[in-house]
Amino acid sequence: MGVKRQPADQPHETGFGPPPEGDGNGALSYATEAEWRRAILESIRDGIVLCDADGLVLEMNQAFTDLFGYRLEDGPFHPPYPWWPPEEESEARHSAQCFYKEVMAGSTPEKELVFVTRDGASVWVRMRGTPIQHGTLGVTYLCVLRETTREREAQHRREAAASVSRAFVEVGDLAELVGVAEHGFNLLFDGDCTIQLSDGDVNLLLNPREHTSLSELPLTVRIGLAGEPSTDSISLRPGILLAPRLSDARCRAWVQFPRPRRVSVDEMVVADLLAASFASAVARLMTAEEVAERLGNLKAAIESHRLVGQATGVLVERRRILPGAAFELLRAASQRHNVKLRDLAARIVETGLDPDSDLVQGAGSIQERAQEFQGVSQDP
Repeated sequence: MGVKRQPADQPHETGFGPPPEGDGNGALSYATEAEWRRAILESIRDGIVLCDADGLVLEMNQAFTDLFGYRLEDGPFHPPYPWWPPEEESEARHSAQCFYKEVMAGSTPEKELVFVTRDGASVWVRMRGTPIQHGTLGVTYLCVLRETTREREAQHRREAAASVSRAFVEVGDLAELVGVAEHGFNLLFDGDCTIQLSDGDVNLLLNPREHTSLSELPLTVRIGLAGEPSTDSISLRPGILLAPRLSDARCRAWVQFPRPRRVSVDEMVVADLLAASFASAVARLMTAEEVAERLGNLKAAIESHRLVGQATGVLVERRRILPGAAFELLRAASQRHNVKLRDLAARIVETGLDPDSDLVQGAGSIQERAQEFQGVSQDP
């Protein structure tokens, strides 16, 4: 007895479309071929999408579903596909459309594109497309997607780490070094950084919330600072510790994550390198001073940190920018006008003027600058 056939306008339950005309044995052959093809697709770890000449998605494998959250049963899917970037991201969406047109024109392109998951998260993929002639379906188009998000993040992290390390070498005072480390670590590991400096029996803490003693810190931060660097890349962790592996090191930093997460091996490597670089910079700056002045320098670093934080807040509020960008703006103005970062921050806090203002950059004490500013404000 032959296999019961479905209407021609409905997809075959095991195939990509209606079965070929003929007897029941032909339908069985088609079903067997479709099952074999699906088994092949599911065995591939990269995401796979198969489309017909009109762009209708005929098949997608589990790897694609795991990556983007869409199943074939959620369709039908036609261009523009829901995993393409939204229209407001015009450049990324245009790249996806151009790739689609190239594939449909018979090319075999390979490009790196950004798509969007069902939850709205951005995912970078390296995508290859090729036309395939099918005996029953005619020309179909196969696209293979390999996720590169982590690869790109790792590359960006290495570049950012190199930039922070260079800054450690260039800075000339402890206050600026702490600022560079704090904002650099926050950016690299996406968290809230607390830095601990020590000199003998003296321990000083610096973070954006201006906690100045261990007892004021959250318990997780205290535990993190007191711990040792971990090589665990499996468990969810509350933060990451940057601590040089030298017994006489005078500094360490703990970055508290917004929520527990896994720490990649690449992040751990970057953390070790930056911890060593930061410790070297701290030792260089503290050794350059007389032993008797070290405590005073550490206390001055706390006051400088407070002023820089306040000046950063002024710029964040005024320019509607992120704290990291505000700090870089301050640091760039300090270097451009050859003014110490602490002095520049103090003048901004006192006068409320822009970092590039002549009154802020001019010579004279903070009080003199404030008086000049008040005088200018009172002029008719």
